[in-house]
Amino acid sequence: MKKYNNLNENGSLGPEEKTARNDREGKKVVRFRPKDTPGVICIERQIRDEAVVITGSLILKHETDDLNAWIEEGVSTASREVREYGGAVGQIKAACTITSTSVISVSGENPMEKEAPHKGVRIMLAAAIYKVEPREAEDIVRKSLAVIRARWREKEE
Repeated sequence: MKKYNNLNENGSLGPEEKTARNDREGKKVVRFRPKDTPGVICIERQIRDEAVVITGSLILKHETDDLNAWIEEGVSTASREVREYGGAVGQIKAACTITSTSVISVSGENPMEKEAPHKGVRIMLAAAIYKVEPREAEDIVRKSLAVIRARWREKEE
């Protein structure tokens, strides 16, 4: 796995870490897109009324049968940690998008279709948390996604 120097202590990046620059011809080139990097946890934070709203995402390289159980474990971890901080959960929800890639090519007359052997997985988690400091709420969501990532890495080994 590629290592990045700008990962924080939790192994994650915020969306502000995206970088783009102009190439020699003046065209904008994106060099690093953490939201699209497998294994990197991206977190965003907003304050809405009295709630801290945290959204997080994680991409895994391919799907597995254990995925729903891991997501349930991650959401439960977040809920438990909020209560341990003395806070309240407005709502915590996770969504999972599974994508596949197929390529259709032709060299001659007959088109050929080829599908990638693995399907990509994007997990998005959103939490509305009350009575917890914003930084702590961010850490709670980061930890819940880290639980999912850890389970996936264990299965990979």
